[in-house]
Amino acid sequence: MGDFKVQKLVIIAGLLVLFGLDGFLAYHNANMMAAEANPEQALKLQERQVSLVKADVERATKIKARAPEIQRFFEQFETTLPPAGKGYSIISEEFDEISKVTHVQVQDVKFQQKDVTGRNVDEIDIEASLNGDYRGIVEFLNHLQRSKNTYIVDSLGLDSQATPGSPTPQGTVKVSLHMRSYFRKA
Repeated sequence: MGDFKVQKLVIIAGLLVLFGLDGFLAYHNANMMAAEANPEQALKLQERQVSLVKADVERATKIKARAPEIQRFFEQFETTLPPAGKGYSIISEEFDEISKVTHVQVQDVKFQQKDVTGRNVDEIDIEASLNGDYRGIVEFLNHLQRSKNTYIVDSLGLDSQATPGSPTPQGTVKVSLHMRSYFRKA
């Protein structure tokens, strides 16, 4: 009975050695296959990577060269902005004028001022409610787009017209408007 256990251990040890050698040979074969992979294809891939990096460097160099020109454009743009001392009244007057032309009611206008770091401007968040027919609201937005002042519309939302106790005319739309503008610091 002792011989059978020894034979069994020798057979298991032999199998483990064979499996280990088989694993080593498989690993070695995979490495040899990778080394024998098409070297021309590997070279083309590396050349493509190099050309992409060169194109990125060239594009970055062009951007860097144009930086002073772009900086001048920003400075010119900033001079066209209304001064902070008059900006709120300019926007309010423009809203009033446009609302009269388009027959849209502008309500609940709220301003929130934020400083823009590194620039000589303040960002103004503007929230308002617009009441009117669809065409009037579209015309209102078109007038803002053609304005000499800068307005960036962030969002428009359709609000519910169902206010208890107040009848609303047929075809009236209520829109919440969130946008930004900029004032030049004095």
